[in-house]
Amino acid sequence: MARYLEERVRALAEAGLDPAGLAVDPGLGFGKTVEHNVALLRGLPRLTRLGYPVLVGASRKSFLGRLTGRAVDERLAPSLAALAFAVQQGAHILRVHDVKESCEVA
Repeated sequence: MARYLEERVRALAEAGLDPAGLAVDPGLGFGKTVEHNVALLRGLPRLTRLGYPVLVGASRKSFLGRLTGRAVDERLAPSLAALAFAVQQGAHILRVHDVKESCEVA
């Protein structure tokens, strides 16, 4: 994923976009298995080394439901755990549903 995102940033720069305004997003949940999503969260430090802010959107994702057996409206705790882990691993930008609780954890 790091190589892919690095290539995308390079392509955007070559097309004239200023990379200083970019953030990278590993795209948790989109066409990925539970294992892929967990690996992406664990690999966030590698993405931070690209030198761009890293965006993570784990809030209420289906992989959290598969890990915990919880329905989408019962995923606050797993969402906050994923958020805390993402911040610990270097995430800079967080896409969340439960803003107040997420801010308290972050």
